Amino acid sequence: MGSVMDRLDLGILREMSRDQVVWFGSLDPRLSAAEIARRLHTDRSTVSSRLHAWERSGFLVGHEVVPSPLLFGAGIGGGNLRVDSLSEKRRILEDLGLVPGVISAVDHLGPWVALLFAFESREGLERSRKLLARVSGVGEVSPCVPFQAPEPEVAPTGLDWRVIRALAAAPKKPLRDVAPSVPVSAKTLARRLERLVRARAFWYLPLLDFSRYRRSTVTRFVVTLQPGRETARAAEAAAKVVPGLSHLTDSSTISDPGEPVPPMLDIIAHLDSVGQADDIQVALGAIDSVMDVEVLFPRRFYLYRNWFGERTEAKIARSEKLGRRYASDR
Repeated sequence: MGSVMDRLDLGILREMSRDQVVWFGSLDPRLSAAEIARRLHTDRSTVSSRLHAWERSGFLVGHEVVPSPLLFGAGIGGGNLRVDSLSEKRRILEDLGLVPGVISAVDHLGPWVALLFAFESREGLERSRKLLARVSGVGEVSPCVPFQAPEPEVAPTGLDWRVIRALAAAPKKPLRDVAPSVPVSAKTLARRLERLVRARAFWYLPLLDFSRYRRSTVTRFVVTLQPGRETARAAEAAAKVVPGLSHLTDSSTISDPGEPVPPMLDIIAHLDSVGQADDIQVALGAIDSVMDVEVLFPRRFYLYRNWFGERTEAKIARSEKLGRRYASDR
């Protein structure tokens, strides 16, 4: 891969999570390379070639497709942890999947890791936080803040649940190789998966390793606004001073209405250098109503399947039980 971020890379990254928070990917390129190409006004082979280059370089580690936690009656929340020692960080990242409710993480350069939780109750969310704080090597765990995820627009069938189990077991295989384990045809598998992802029942998540990306410096700006200030105007001003903008999330659009979440902007950008990030931090800090700007450098996305796997198996078991009962009643 070359050394400079180009518009195609930035466009593909945007389209892979169009209209959603970066956690909730929306387009699986195994299914939708043609659609991504159409939106970017290029051809499918160009998009596919770039994605294959990402895989070869280790930037695109793989794909995951998981059910929305909302299908299980759960909410989601975000938080952060700080490790005591960077030498312990890799082990802690591997152990996070053992903590009930921890479903995803973003490792940043330095001691901080951003977390995503699934929870059935606020008490359960707090228990997960306290348990995480007891993990060896974890120095601090921030309060967990619930926020709104996209509502699923369909209810998966028993076959749909078997599709997601098969994809979770073989996330790197082409769909044609996964289909026999469901069992369905590759065309049926692709059609069902695309429908469910578009309906936000399943989330497509690209697992990205930014430490392997050589074309730009991926930077995250967490902008805290003064209490009571309007976030929309600040977001508009921020977008004008951040080149290579990939995602800009306004806390007012995702936070749970019942939560006292401070007005914040979460910005991800692809920049030329760390020096440019420093300049942008100053420019963001000069925006009226901005109180603080924190700069982070994401390294890698992680997904922990345990929470999803247990609940998916329960859905399949229930579907099979209902199917046997229906057959015996006929």
